[in-house]
Amino acid sequence: MRTINRIFIHVSDSPDTLDIGTKEITRWHSDPPPKGNGWSDIGYHGVVRRNGVLELGRPISKIGSHAKGHNSDSIGLCWVGRTVPTAVQYQSLLNATRLLMAVYGIKADQVLGHKEVDPGKSCPNLDMVKFRKDLA
Repeated sequence: MRTINRIFIHVSDSPDTLDIGTKEITRWHSDPPPKGNGWSDIGYHGVVRRNGVLELGRPISKIGSHAKGHNSDSIGLCWVGRTVPTAVQYQSLLNATRLLMAVYGIKADQVLGHKEVDPGKSCPNLDMVKFRKDLA
C-alpha cells in the first residue's frame, strides 16, 4: 500500500448547472487528445456530485493524476461545478475529507487546494483557509 500524506481538493470547472460524475470526467481525462488528456483513467480518487453523492474514481491504491509533481503521496478529491458548491455537496466533501484524514492520519494543514501547489490554477475555487477550519 502506498503512503498517503496529503489530500488535494479540486473542482471540475464545469458549469454549476451541469450534474456530471466520474463517468464524464473519466472520458475527459482518458479520451485521446484533443478531446481528452489521454490518461489511463480518471485523475481523481473521488468526485462529489452536485447532489452530494460521492463517486469513487481511481482506486486509492493507485497514484492519481491531479496535482503534477504531488501525486505519489496524495489523494485527489473533486467537487463538480465551477463557482459555488451546493450546501449538501460542500458537506459531503467535508465528510469525505474527514474520513480520509482519519484513515490516513492526515492533519488539516495537509489538506490543500490544487492552487496551493500550482499558483497558475484557481482550482478548487474554494477558500481553503475556511475549508480547513470547517474540517475541525
